[in-house]
Amino acid sequence: MKHDLTGLMRDWPFEGDGLQARIVSLTEDREVLQVRVELGLLQMEMDGRPDGGEDRLTSVESQVAEDPEFEIDETLAGELRAEAVQVHQRYVAFSTLEAYELVVRDTSRNLRVFDLCRDRACRDEDRSVLEQFRPQVIATRARAASLVAIRDQASSEARNILEAAINDIRHGLAEDAAEPPEISMLEGMRDVLQPQLPSSQRNDLEQRLLAAVASENYELAAILRDELRQM
Repeated sequence: MKHDLTGLMRDWPFEGDGLQARIVSLTEDREVLQVRVELGLLQMEMDGRPDGGEDRLTSVESQVAEDPEFEIDETLAGELRAEAVQVHQRYVAFSTLEAYELVVRDTSRNLRVFDLCRDRACRDEDRSVLEQFRPQVIATRARAASLVAIRDQASSEARNILEAAINDIRHGLAEDAAEPPEISMLEGMRDVLQPQLPSSQRNDLEQRLLAAVASENYELAAILRDELRQM
């Protein structure tokens, strides 16, 4: 009976209307991430490899540091991708918990896997297969990092983070490729964070615009209109 999970699942029932995640302290110095699924519980380590196994990314990075010519064979590339899937599942759960610093950490980790495979994999397929997910991971990291900045009341920093991610995604697109939906999502967040004019300053500009139109000074009116739009 000590292996029976019935009590645990009864105490944390499956709701089915969204991802259910929680961080649980097992000892004074160890926490784990748990996710409730319909048929039970998933438990992940908070850092390193989520299943607690050998950290393949750390191992490969150590080998690269020792041998700049190190190449990733087909087997190792598959292991890195499998580990990245686990990390992806973990940062999705962290995002649900609004643990945005940990989302930034794990998305950055997966982008390191993308870079290693792109630059060092022996097979063309292993070099390219992860690239289709790069915009999504860049956007997820930027969103989380900007939310951390907003939480710290650093809206200007948040806008810079979003703008940098937009440029990063665009820089990585093939020539004539359609822009992925992540760009419009990031642009929407960035635009929401544009600084707003104080109401007194806005009213002053609007009154000057009306006066310019009334006096048929359309050149000045156009300038004032553009200034209002930009600010």
